Amino acid sequence: MSRPMRYAGSFYPGTEYECKNMIAEMEKDVYKPDVNFENAIVGIVPHAGWIFSGKISFSVFNAIKETNKDADTFILFSANHSAHISKSAIMSKGKWQTPFGEIEIDENLAGKILKEGKIYVEDNPNAHADEHSVEVQLPFIKFLFPNAKIVPIMPIISDEAIKLGEIVGNIVKKEKEERQKNIVIVGTSDLTHYGLNYDFTPKGCGTDTLKWAKEVNDKKIINLMLNQEYDKIIEEANKNMNACGPGAISATIAAVKILGSKKGNLIKYATSYDVFPQYGIDSFVGYAGVLF
Repeated sequence: MSRPMRYAGSFYPGTEYECKNMIAEMEKDVYKPDVNFENAIVGIVPHAGWIFSGKISFSVFNAIKETNKDADTFILFSANHSAHISKSAIMSKGKWQTPFGEIEIDENLAGKILKEGKIYVEDNPNAHADEHSVEVQLPFIKFLFPNAKIVPIMPIISDEAIKLGEIVGNIVKKEKEERQKNIVIVGTSDLTHYGLNYDFTPKGCGTDTLKWAKEVNDKKIINLMLNQEYDKIIEEANKNMNACGPGAISATIAAVKILGSKKGNLIKYATSYDVFPQYGIDSFVGYAGVLF
């Protein structure tokens, strides 16, 4: 099975040439972590169109590349915008198409996750058919890590995401200890979707809403990410609508704690208004890139 590109030409450029040109612009002033990483192995990235959040996502993958250039496989915890699932969904076989060529699924690793996490995850490629949050990351991975494979997982938004993340963390830890594979884990979520377009206006409309979203609402969930408080993410997101991928965040951070991380590093935070103020302040979205 080869999953086709669904969002090439809309969320990101549709050709290799156009992707290379856009990435070249991102590389000119890529965001850097403010601490030194000996071996960055986990990240959280946004998943909007490249013109809005692509540079933040690319910067996380680039930071991983600088300390972990030989990554074999990326486990990708996705958000869920439209799939109807009652159990976390993995795509365990096949390939995904990108403008730079196909990326293979690491079927061996996916099989281990299915076996050890069978209570919490099932093989369900259909769940990934129309989801964009993983797809928009793949050109970055294929560009920076041409031979890397992937394991796409869509966690459900419940404490089962945490259990699955812990299982994945233990599998990755064992693989690293046995020097079998160099595995990176990346989760994806955007933050507060504020405004009339998103039917979310708890502070009304106007310039003060941007300040509130940035300094209060998004700050809450970012602090939970940085402090690795994975058990509070879903409750916070449900209460304050400040993450569209809380299952992905929870699973990612549960895994990284198993791997020994103590704290995350915020590479960059911005909103769509910061990037394109000409679009107005009536509706905007928050984005954060975090490295562990």
